[in-house]
Amino acid sequence: MPSKNPTIQKAFKDGMISKGQYEKLSDGLLLGIIKKKKGGGKTKPKGKKEERHKTGKQAHKSGRPKKGSKLEVS
Repeated sequence: MPSKNPTIQKAFKDGMISKGQYEKLSDGLLLGIIKKKKGGGKTKPKGKKEERHKTGKQAHKSGRPKKGSKLEVS
């Protein structure tokens, strides 16, 4: 079912979506595909990186530090 939405029609003419997608998918899905291909999708927020370091007697041992160990936030 071809869409009447001008944004979707333009994306189809520009080759952003295929003929099969244009004919079979709903408007909402097509708009999502267009948004993703343009690069306007969700972006992952940049958070703080946490690094755990072992202290004391555990410092020389290999493996992941336990829950209560020293925490550096960078």
